[in-house]
Amino acid sequence: HRVPTSTSPSRSYRPPSHLMDRGLGRLSVLAGHLLGATPSSASSDKSSAGSSSSPAKLSVDVPEMKKVLREGYDEECLKVRERLMEVLSTPLFQPRTNMTMEEHRKLTTERVYKIAEKRLLKTEELLSKYNQFVMVKEHLAYVDFSLQVKDSVHYGLFAGSIFCLGTEKHRKYFPKIDTLEMFGCFALTELGHGSNVRGIETTAEYDRATNTFVINTPTVSAQKCWIGNAANDGLWSTVFANLIIDGTNYGIHPFITPIRDPATKQPLSGVYIGDCGFKMGLNGVDNGRLAFHNVRVPYDNLLNKFGDVIDGKYVTSIPHHGARFNSMLEALVGGRVAVGACSLSGAKLGLLIAVRYGLSRRQFSPNQGKEPEMLLLDWYSHQRRLMPALAGTYAFQIYGNYVRHRFQHQGEKDHREIFLLAASFKAMATWHKAETLQLCRECCGGQGFSAESRIGVLRTDSDVDLTYEGDNTVLMQAVSKALLQEFSSYFKGKKPLTAMLKYTWMSGHIGRVFRNKNFIVQMLASESSLHSPEVYLDAFAYREFKLLRQLARDLKDKTKVKKMSGFDAWNTSMDLIMHLARSYVDRVSLERFLAAIQVAADPSLAGKPAPASPIPTTDIQAPNVQTLRAMCNLYCMTRMERDMAWFLEHQFLAPSRARAIHVESMKLCTQLRQVALPLVEAFDIPEVLVAAPIAGDWLAPKTDVVPWLVNKEQA
Repeated sequence: HRVPTSTSPSRSYRPPSHLMDRGLGRLSVLAGHLLGATPSSASSDKSSAGSSSSPAKLSVDVPEMKKVLREGYDEECLKVRERLMEVLSTPLFQPRTNMTMEEHRKLTTERVYKIAEKRLLKTEELLSKYNQFVMVKEHLAYVDFSLQVKDSVHYGLFAGSIFCLGTEKHRKYFPKIDTLEMFGCFALTELGHGSNVRGIETTAEYDRATNTFVINTPTVSAQKCWIGNAANDGLWSTVFANLIIDGTNYGIHPFITPIRDPATKQPLSGVYIGDCGFKMGLNGVDNGRLAFHNVRVPYDNLLNKFGDVIDGKYVTSIPHHGARFNSMLEALVGGRVAVGACSLSGAKLGLLIAVRYGLSRRQFSPNQGKEPEMLLLDWYSHQRRLMPALAGTYAFQIYGNYVRHRFQHQGEKDHREIFLLAASFKAMATWHKAETLQLCRECCGGQGFSAESRIGVLRTDSDVDLTYEGDNTVLMQAVSKALLQEFSSYFKGKKPLTAMLKYTWMSGHIGRVFRNKNFIVQMLASESSLHSPEVYLDAFAYREFKLLRQLARDLKDKTKVKKMSGFDAWNTSMDLIMHLARSYVDRVSLERFLAAIQVAADPSLAGKPAPASPIPTTDIQAPNVQTLRAMCNLYCMTRMERDMAWFLEHQFLAPSRARAIHVESMKLCTQLRQVALPLVEAFDIPEVLVAAPIAGDWLAPKTDVVPWLVNKEQA
């Protein structure tokens, strides 16, 4: 096991022998944990606070666990990873701190061009090799979120918009996009319209005389804002504007628009560019504002997959403006999936750093100095924070693998469901990442506050994930709206819009809800049931339908009885709407977790459609199955604990059983602490990309100001 070290840039010392011994001791502890051994120190036995018995031993087969977490990444994808790491292992990509905004932007741009030289990504393969696209972005996030975002704006949003919204005539741009000759932006958001993108004001009026489109920014609030790559490097942009023909507005359409002279890098005539300036994070990305004054673009620059102008008349296969615009957004959902995946890169790296530090740093002796100080991770307060975060990261990684697979292999009828799966995944994964990185920062104490420890930088750089590619609160409203539509469809005898409720239909939960029999109370009555993820799956589905029925009733009462408008009824139901959407994600993510355990128990199931009710056996001794079940149980208990008030309010649990769940979750935290290191090592983060001193021998870089402690040979 190799850990990174660093030295002072100005002076380098060889640590004295006793410091070297301490460093080797820490490495020995880390190695012991990686191999599943317990620490030799007596302090390792002090971690069972709140536990009445010794937890069962768990084990982790790290190579096999890596396969669980990277499901869908085939051999070709792993070969691309090797080629990528040839670049990322060079000094240019080592994490750097204490840069000015200008220095950070320059470095990020240089890195993007260096990666482009490897020709790892091709626009024409964005969908067919989508797994490779996501894998590359995940690894760029380990280096620097600014690098990942800047690269994704070009290859994901700009290239993706032309690939997904254009037609055959636009394929001519692909080679120049791949080489960055057409360095691109994606201009949808405006100063006055972010989440409500249907309200954007930019116009593109068709000029019959010249067969061109004239783009204009009609108001101050219509400036394109927060556009990545716009302030410095972007040469082209996909600009979304209202298409106007003979005074009639046909809704929002995308146009390929040049914004800079490629030779001088100066804005083209009629294009005005502003700089969004210094931000709380992502300062390697040159976000800017764009405004247009009578900017003409050629006829062929309209991305015309969903709407076109032929012989001066508007033509479309989707007459309804809203439906047409939804189709455009659904075609771009791959970027949303990638944001969720990259946010989990931040959570995984933060957990790796925090767990390693917790297994090498000691604090407080149990017997006033008569015994060695305890490892941080042996403190229950550490376990209680980091182990649920670790279980949640596994759950959302597995859920993300499923969404990514569905996106890459989607059919024509899958678009709407995948759009909603991506929305829920992006929202919950980014919320989880923000919470996890905050916990990791706190668990590393003052050392975690240092920029070189990376956790704080990861936290601030990725905070905007909660907003861009769809504000999380808005995305979750879309999920609840779709559930309502399906709920209504079910009772009207119509075919469901998606398969979002398939498990609950096939398991008969709608019938159970309307019979109102509290079957969960009986199922959770025994001790063994507390460790059955399948029981929690039933509980989550039960809650989901209770909330769904309550929301349907409330909206009907507000509109029919209280005579509220649909808009006001929805707005005043927001707490329930968000609760329902989160409950949906709890249920679906648990389904995916159980399906992954099935595959771990029986690898022959890999790549096959999971059954609607995935129930893995409990006695399988295949590698990692018991550990995965323990992680799954902790995830279930954590999600239920967070919503325990609801379960108690609806008398689904007696207070004694609620307490039992809490006690069992505490025991699981202690049990999983035994294998915390191999579990984070299974994230498969290349060591060169960890680059945080506190993840290795954190004393070595601090010897520069204690020369009297340096080995005599170096004195």
